[in-house]
Amino acid sequence: MTVQETTVFCIMGAVLCLVLKEYQKPQAVLLGITVVVVVLLAVMPQVRSIKETASQLFAESTLQPEWFRLLCKAIGIAWLTQIGTDLCRDCGENAIASTVELCGRIFLAVLSLPLFVTLSQTVLGVIG
Repeated sequence: MTVQETTVFCIMGAVLCLVLKEYQKPQAVLLGITVVVVVLLAVMPQVRSIKETASQLFAESTLQPEWFRLLCKAIGIAWLTQIGTDLCRDCGENAIASTVELCGRIFLAVLSLPLFVTLSQTVLGVIG
């Protein structure tokens, strides 16, 4: 799916959601979720290409492979959190959207703990 096709598909989905919202709000929400899922599945090959290229760059560098996995997980958490938050806000559920954002931040903090520990040990090793 090209960027033009994706854009047209999303605009058509948004217009249909807008029309459906007037008469059948639950179906409009389901249509919005369907559009998101279809587009995400369509762009997965590009995401894999980015991941493979970045993986090769990390392999050629002196950076630890675990850091690359952490980076990929962090990006995934950020993307999923944003999509979840937007879908909740589209449904008019701001409290749930805020909870999704908070959970995403917590998961990112937990994910970054090993990196923080390694950095702290390195700094303490240099100082002490």
